[in-house]
Amino acid sequence: GYQVLQAIDGEQGLELIHSERPDVVITDIMMPKLDGKALCQRTNRLKEKHPFLTLIVTCRISPDERKWISKMQDTLLMGKPFSPSRLLECIDRYFGVTE
Repeated sequence: GYQVLQAIDGEQGLELIHSERPDVVITDIMMPKLDGKALCQRTNRLKEKHPFLTLIVTCRISPDERKWISKMQDTLLMGKPFSPSRLLECIDRYFGVTE
């Protein structure tokens, strides 16, 4: 029930966020051209006009990562590996969808 757009790197992801205004962005921290931290920092201000959920999925979870992620609006951290059902649960919870 979701329309999914895919980017090959962080720069293309940033372009898609600007042009498509998604409701959810799923990203990793380690990406080519523009990493997940830079992507989140550049898009955080966009959330003032168009709120959206950012899910950071990564296996690199250090205290430093947790610190900057906690400062991002509507941003959650999910460790790898994860199940697709857990990903959907986070999205549903953000939008207040209950079963």
